[in-house]
Amino acid sequence: MKILVIDDDAVTRLLIQRMLSPHGFEVIEAENALTGVALAVENPPDLVLLDIIMPDMDGFACFEALLERLPGCCTTIPVVMLTGVEDSASIERIFAMGASDFIHKPIIWPLLVHRLRFVIRSHRLTNELRIKEERLRLSMLAARQGFYDLDIKTGRTIVNDEYATMLGYAPEAFEETNAARLERMHPDDRETIENTYQAYLAGKLPEYRAEFRQACADGSWKWILSVGNIVERDLEGAPLRMLGMHTDIDYLKQTEERLKLLAKVFENSGESIILCDAANKIVDVNQSFTHITGYLPNEVIGRNPSLLTSDRHDAAFYERMKQTLHEKGYWQGEVWNRRKNGELFPALFGISTVCDAQGRLTHYSAVFSDITERKEIEAKIEYMAHHDALTNLPNRTLLRDRFEQAVAHAARNNALLALLFLDLDRFKQINDTLGHDVGDHLLQEIAIRLVNCLREVDIICRQGGDEFIIVLTDLKDNDTAVQIAQKILLQLNEPFNVEGIPIITSFSIGISIYPEDSENFEELLNKADTAMYAAKKQGRNTFRFFSNDMNIISAERINMENSLRQALEKGELSLYYQPQYSIKERQLVGAEALLRWTKAIGEQVPPATFIPVAEDIGLIVPIGDWVLYEACRQNRKWHDAGLKLTVNVNVSALQFKQGNMLKSVRSALALSGLDPHYLELELTETSLMVDTEAIVKVMIELKKLGVTFAIDDFGAGYSSLSYINRFTIDRFKIDQSFVNNLSQGQQENKAIVQAIIQLGQTLSIQVLAEGVETEEQLDQLVQLGCENVQGYYLSHPLPVEEFERKVRAVVENRRQTNPIEAQINFK
Repeated sequence: MKILVIDDDAVTRLLIQRMLSPHGFEVIEAENALTGVALAVENPPDLVLLDIIMPDMDGFACFEALLERLPGCCTTIPVVMLTGVEDSASIERIFAMGASDFIHKPIIWPLLVHRLRFVIRSHRLTNELRIKEERLRLSMLAARQGFYDLDIKTGRTIVNDEYATMLGYAPEAFEETNAARLERMHPDDRETIENTYQAYLAGKLPEYRAEFRQACADGSWKWILSVGNIVERDLEGAPLRMLGMHTDIDYLKQTEERLKLLAKVFENSGESIILCDAANKIVDVNQSFTHITGYLPNEVIGRNPSLLTSDRHDAAFYERMKQTLHEKGYWQGEVWNRRKNGELFPALFGISTVCDAQGRLTHYSAVFSDITERKEIEAKIEYMAHHDALTNLPNRTLLRDRFEQAVAHAARNNALLALLFLDLDRFKQINDTLGHDVGDHLLQEIAIRLVNCLREVDIICRQGGDEFIIVLTDLKDNDTAVQIAQKILLQLNEPFNVEGIPIITSFSIGISIYPEDSENFEELLNKADTAMYAAKKQGRNTFRFFSNDMNIISAERINMENSLRQALEKGELSLYYQPQYSIKERQLVGAEALLRWTKAIGEQVPPATFIPVAEDIGLIVPIGDWVLYEACRQNRKWHDAGLKLTVNVNVSALQFKQGNMLKSVRSALALSGLDPHYLELELTETSLMVDTEAIVKVMIELKKLGVTFAIDDFGAGYSSLSYINRFTIDRFKIDQSFVNNLSQGQQENKAIVQAIIQLGQTLSIQVLAEGVETEEQLDQLVQLGCENVQGYYLSHPLPVEEFERKVRAVVENRRQTNPIEAQINFK
């Protein structure tokens, strides 16, 4: 060990040298302070013997120089002062500067060696303790541990700074007494903690361990785990002192709560959840899994999820699923699975991989739901999209698809096709005389007879109203078409018994031939239509083949076109309004604007007659613009008069395709000053399929303005969940044919109406039933949960003046009369 002696007295240095060297000390001498400081900096000793009284620089100044040149000198090197003075001020100054000890002159030489060894040993032990304390402090700091030392008798507690910091307090301002600790503790925890503490002191617990909430400086609560042990007792064994640790477990508690919540979500989720390990063995399932599959947890845990697989998917399907999971970590799709009882069911699956912090696969999680009900609804809607609701015959969309297949077959086999266009003669008279219910029932009976007249390879559809289309396939000549047409006329001439009423019918049939008349469906249909009118002119109840001379446009058609071109200028067009009612709110909420044409001579032309002509000759856009403006203008006028209604305007696909629909609507709204939220545009399902992209863009812009959209005759056309989502529809209008059939007690038809209503409720889309003609229909719609209604039972379409008058009368009557009953007075 090296001893540095700084003393100006050579004799003293020599004596120290002789006394220490034999005992293994290496003595380095310095005759003055400057030399001593230099030697200490150059080669730090294990101890410094420093004389206080020296010339030029005394011991105190030398000590200060050492502290300056060797920061922490007192911590690493013990300094012993040599002094011949005994005043208390000097001694206090020695220890205040950081000296380890002092030796009074004259030195008692036999004790010097022992004194220095004691100082060096004590200094080393002190340093080791200091290092250990620092390590403990840093460890507790890193572990966010609070330390406490509790005097059990007085309640006085010493805590480290980390505990105060843990609770958000400045250490110097933190008070830890029994009263302060109780004040900070959550009221709900105080009794429990006190009981635990007393039980431990009484020896009933092996250690003190408690969890409680402490108030933080910011007013929040933090969970603390306190663990302590008694470390000192009196002679009678009574506890005196306890040491312990405070640990911040707030995050742990929050994690526990989240895990409990996740466990509840897992167990109570309406969707089935499967958790598998990395080897794809099931480790857990929830209650919904059991409900959907029929398997109890103990029947599947440890097994592969393949126990659910059906024979609906091949090995390649599952291989693609695994590949996607491997590449993307997620797979979603529809899977047919098998329940415990063997029943197959469709499920919508989402499978994810779960990895640890190092990215290693640890688990698979799968969430699936039984979509049987959704599939059934989709199947119903799909069926509705391709079949006529009244007769269950294919509709024109399905006919067109099957026609294309038949054409391909005919082309390969050099065969013919015949397209028959059938129109029931004088059907309007039957409806007007016997009622629509009888008319609908008659159409159903006719459909059955028509099917019985055809071969299995033939195709039939109901075009709409009283029109049917038949495609006869795989013909060698026209004779088969003649035979079937004659058979149809013969069968349909036989009287029908509808609801006890005998009805005799006749049909006019037009026939066009593929490929002789055309290879195009629309052209063949138009030519068959032309031939059908020729059959009507010939006297009805007959058929005619298309001939080229039938292409000459009739004088009636030319006259209608010319008259229609002038109708707008002459003011012959007008709007009628049919009220719409909210069943829930039990009040009038809107009206549908319906176009009417009354010629100067007083003749009214049905919309079904002149609107197709307007579309054919390009007048639908200017007429449509006029309808838009007139409906908006009139509605703004009603609003100004205090009648807040939404007006519905029918728009044609041609208005989107041929005109500037966005500009037209904006112009009508701007010129009229109508709030866009009170304008609803109605489109048919078929119109949405024409130039879809363009329509979507216009609809998006109009929706931004506040304009809403309704699908007219929903279910009678191309119903599809995909277009409903894409076009952001606000309202379904259930087709009149479905509503009419409600009064006939057809359960399947009722189920379809209910499916549409439920679909609307699921998608948050309003539903309106149109064509309500009887009280029975209204009652059934109310029972099925339909929101809005419209139809002759409530009111016919009315001219503006009559509409206004009756609206005001109904409003006046609402306080004394059942609102729905009051609306009936519109008729």
